[in-house]
Amino acid sequence: SVDARHHISRFQGTHGLGHVRLATESITAVAYGHPFWAEPFPDVSIVHNGQLTNYYTLRRLLEQDGFRFQTGNDSELIAVYLADKMSHGQSFYEALKDSVYELDGCFAYLLSMPEVIGSAKDMFAIKSIVVANVGGDTAMATEEQVIRAVYPDELDDTLHPDPRSVFVWERDGRVLQEIV
Repeated sequence: SVDARHHISRFQGTHGLGHVRLATESITAVAYGHPFWAEPFPDVSIVHNGQLTNYYTLRRLLEQDGFRFQTGNDSELIAVYLADKMSHGQSFYEALKDSVYELDGCFAYLLSMPEVIGSAKDMFAIKSIVVANVGGDTAMATEEQVIRAVYPDELDDTLHPDPRSVFVWERDGRVLQEIV
């Protein structure tokens, strides 16, 4: 039904992010919807479930460095925070690992760039991510029932990442994972 409405099967690419989130900390409006892009970094996008308790502190620090935010949503901040770290020489993987300790609150997020997709969970793993192997492809969601609704007979296995888990799925099929 999603494809019939949005013609997703016509898209070309290796991966995509989609997300529905109840906005509890910001305005409920289309402009605040996911995925977020990290302006001025056009190739970084994020979907996020959770709440950052140090949002205002980090936002002020990034604004002092010249970044401007389009919304008051903490998901946008994560995208800009990670893109900023990478623009200062950190690898994608290093930036994700730092986020586990530098972002405060309960969160699970996926970050997408053209060649890679990654995820990180906070220290308490209150928010979930489920990763499933579906015929050699990878599907992720916040709940396993969502993946099973899309792929009712095709799941090979599922993984429920631990607290402080960082994963990176590279385009060549390599997967890096660590509990930091």
